[in-house]
Amino acid sequence: MLCTEDIVVKKGSTRQPSPIATVERTVQDVDTHLPGPFMQEEDPIGRKGFSYVVWRKFSTDGVPPQGTVLIRWVRSDRVELIREDELEILHRQLYVGDVVMRGPGSAESGVVINVNSRCSLLPMGTATVKSNGKSLLSLSTFDDSTDSVRLSKQPPHLLDVPVSELQYEESPAEDDMIVYKGWLGKVLSMSCHLSLRLTDNSVVEVDEEVVELLSQAPELPRIGDVVKTKKANLRTGVWKFGRYNANVPPIGTVVSSRPVSIEVGWVSERLVGSIEHHEPPNVLERDEFESEHFRVYDRSRKPAASMDLPMVSNSEIEITMGLRVRFRDLAGAAVKYDGAGTVGKIERIPRQDTLGYDMNVFEVSSVSATVTIQWQDLSITTEPSTALIPDTAIDDEHAAWPGEAAHTLAASKIDGLSRPHQVGIIQSVKAAERMARIRWCPEASVAYTQPDTITEDGDVAEMIEAVVATATGDIAEVSLYDLDAAAELNVRRGDVVLLDSGNVYRDLSRGPGDVCWLGEVVDTQLDGMLLIRLGLSDEVRDVALKREYVHVVIRSDGTDVLDDGGEDDTDAEDSDWDMDTDSEGDDADKVTDEEEAVYQDENGDPMDVDEAENEDWESDEGGVDVDTDIPEGDLPPAVPVNGITNGLGISAGVNSSSAHHSQPTEPTTLGGPLLYLILSTAIPLSHHFASQPSSTSPATTKRIGKEHRILSSPDALPQGVYVRSWDSRLDLFRVLFIGPLGTPYASAPFIIDFYLPTDYPHGPPQAHFHSWPGESGLGGTGGVNPNLYETGKICLSLLGTWESGAKTEGWNSSKSTLLQVIVSILGLVLVPEPYFNEAGYEPLAGQEGSKRPSALYNERTFLRANGFVIGAVAALRARNPAALLSGMHDLQEELRWLYLKHAGPRLLDVVIERVEGILEKSRAGSAEVDGSAVMSKGATIPLSRIATRLRSLTEA
Repeated sequence: MLCTEDIVVKKGSTRQPSPIATVERTVQDVDTHLPGPFMQEEDPIGRKGFSYVVWRKFSTDGVPPQGTVLIRWVRSDRVELIREDELEILHRQLYVGDVVMRGPGSAESGVVINVNSRCSLLPMGTATVKSNGKSLLSLSTFDDSTDSVRLSKQPPHLLDVPVSELQYEESPAEDDMIVYKGWLGKVLSMSCHLSLRLTDNSVVEVDEEVVELLSQAPELPRIGDVVKTKKANLRTGVWKFGRYNANVPPIGTVVSSRPVSIEVGWVSERLVGSIEHHEPPNVLERDEFESEHFRVYDRSRKPAASMDLPMVSNSEIEITMGLRVRFRDLAGAAVKYDGAGTVGKIERIPRQDTLGYDMNVFEVSSVSATVTIQWQDLSITTEPSTALIPDTAIDDEHAAWPGEAAHTLAASKIDGLSRPHQVGIIQSVKAAERMARIRWCPEASVAYTQPDTITEDGDVAEMIEAVVATATGDIAEVSLYDLDAAAELNVRRGDVVLLDSGNVYRDLSRGPGDVCWLGEVVDTQLDGMLLIRLGLSDEVRDVALKREYVHVVIRSDGTDVLDDGGEDDTDAEDSDWDMDTDSEGDDADKVTDEEEAVYQDENGDPMDVDEAENEDWESDEGGVDVDTDIPEGDLPPAVPVNGITNGLGISAGVNSSSAHHSQPTEPTTLGGPLLYLILSTAIPLSHHFASQPSSTSPATTKRIGKEHRILSSPDALPQGVYVRSWDSRLDLFRVLFIGPLGTPYASAPFIIDFYLPTDYPHGPPQAHFHSWPGESGLGGTGGVNPNLYETGKICLSLLGTWESGAKTEGWNSSKSTLLQVIVSILGLVLVPEPYFNEAGYEPLAGQEGSKRPSALYNERTFLRANGFVIGAVAALRARNPAALLSGMHDLQEELRWLYLKHAGPRLLDVVIERVEGILEKSRAGSAEVDGSAVMSKGATIPLSRIATRLRSLTEA
């Protein structure tokens, strides 16, 4: 299996050296699935051997078909869609801190603790200028179309060179971390002047913007490149050696690159010592970055003793194909690579031959790497990087690795805060069983704000206290579902941290200029301590510090720790491209709150109000014909428009064609609560939209009436859905969904509030999901579905909260209905495998590597969904209106009938029977864990407690 950023060649290539390419998109890497890939390229994308249908789909959604990848050829910068079996992998780049596994579907993963890379190097050659026949030093590669120069001499490659012996050709460079006056920043870009050595041995400095590469490489000019410019630029340049000669061709070799300004993205100021609160300018000029206050952070610096410690990470320079490098010790390298062995010989270029410029620069032509991994079971192996793949399931909320801090989900409420009962350090993990060994930290203290402080835009709970201390307590074997290795408690190898303790800083400081307030995590120890490398200190050293003494500012996985709040709102931005820019009804002219709604027919043509409002109007989803009218303001109080009791059928006319066809929710008994009912009671204060204005527009009011008639039609509502509205506010709805059989949501209650806004139906309904916090210690945490956020947000195309890229899936003012939204939630959200509802995960369905992550997601979801059952029934048993959970008001009797009444389906008993059946089958250990019928050992522990709690509710 190929992965993003792999270096590949075509199998059986006869060209020497074989052209190399980088993998840019795979079907597994959903982050690369940007729609409209051809719009991001200047040249057409190669697609030899693919049918029009396959190519059209890829051109639209950007997802490579199964068995293919999108690659970019390094020299030509050309992009091609190609079959994986036509390619051979040369190198897979892995970094310290990466989480990897041995193959798709592997249960166990591990953390890369060291990388040992080796490479082949292309030495400096010579090129001949065709106009005068003279030679220039060159690292460039030219093709036959270059009419100015040709390659005349290329020394043999140096082979098997350890990357630890190399350094970048120039410093600073883009992406380097720098420190300036107590601030940590990252180099975003640089403006440089280049010194060019011409064929008459003169040297002139010009702006990099006025030169042009003659090689095939698409990058900016670097030392060793042959470039051309205009004679006028030579005439006005700064002459270092010699002077302008009009007879000398304006072609030369770059022998030096001098920054004149550096653009910096500032990350953070220092937290201890002498603090400069004023942020430096975003662009540093030469006098600033050449001052004593400016320093480049070299992450490859290390104490000599660290090489003898296998658990300590030692960074190398980030090596890539085509990178220009130098030897750290050229004299020592010349002795080592003297031609006596098979690795080649360094032909040193004396400075006196190049006017004092150091031209001993090499280009990386191939790379290989072995990596050392600490696996979850605490074993350590060293393997080729190509034998491993990145773990795509690292967003698993219940995954953990040795050295991580974790706390129990069981917690107590103290002084308005939620405090986990215990905090500890993971010692090892049995990944297949979802069990961990953890050593407790007796002096630890963690506190969260309460979930009832939730807001629409904020986190469910915020960690406001985090003291881990050290692990000196007992070791226990615990289910991963009973633990949370919260990101706020943890760091990863390679993370950049700032010291956050003045006392520790004073102990470490060797003087006022010693940069010991900045470091890198090189080990996460099993006692909870962190080994921090002070790489910019006057004396590089590794120090062991408590977690609470450091603050992470740059994570090794590239995530931004400065913006770690709330839910991900990038979904709509990531998928807003559509091959056809016209949309039906979605982007018409917006209307204000009290403007008339605009209607369109099925072809998108305008309709007048009378035509749209006539008796033959129907939902596009088929067949709900409304023959009666409801007089405005004359609805009978507390009486359904059509009395619909619990039937068994689902109208074929309202099922979305793409929806999951759920099995019947449960066998039901006629005579139970009505599926649709208008109430005469006051709007419950818990209705999320109770304070929103109602429309005075006649067109909107009529359309709302039609929505009620559709919902009240016989057999319109799917089984397991109960709709409530109020005669005083027909634009408000509260809907109870009972999870369908065959899904992890089976028999669980989910309540959603709807509001038909004042511009309805031009704008879609607004919706709010009532997410209930589970009881402490019952294994449920986090969201219950990728589309249902804990903040109440619901991601659905019909609601306008998710852009699917398909114009037929969005809200259409003339066709879409509230019933269609309800059916979509039941059939597209509460599905058997909700893992694939994650943004962009749909293409992963059916892949071997997705089987286990989906099963684990179902385990967690099943625990969480049964927490909803417990919450609802416990509130009903309390017989106190104040005990009702958010959203239960005006549905409590329906819930009581469904779960507790003898005349009803007794769903509580059904749930208990299902949970106990899963426990029995899972404990037998004879069947494979699938996350539904059979669960892991770790899942059965909280599930057993859930069974006990459920049984207690039958006796209440």
